[in-house]
Amino acid sequence: MAVAAKKIEMLQKGVSKFEFEQNWVELMDRIEMVDEKVSRKADEVVMTMVLAHRHEIEDLQSELYRLQSEVKKLQKEQKNVGDHIAEPNHSSKIKKLWHRIFK
Repeated sequence: MAVAAKKIEMLQKGVSKFEFEQNWVELMDRIEMVDEKVSRKADEVVMTMVLAHRHEIEDLQSELYRLQSEVKKLQKEQKNVGDHIAEPNHSSKIKKLWHRIFK
């Protein structure tokens, strides 16, 4: 009740310049503290997101390197299979040789 009475008294009398300036400085200090807290919190959130994205990028890079290795392996296997199909087997070479001889 004392607080309410004091407020009514201040409204009736007004506030001295010194009290106003003192309260104004306190208010500005509190606003600066809140601003610093909000800024710090935003920085923490951004840092957390950056670290999470970095981890995701590293995972994707690892997967990409693994896939590249797998593709190279498959290409090498395909080339080896293609080479075996392209070169005639030994028995067909002999047949061709006999064919030329007895032609």
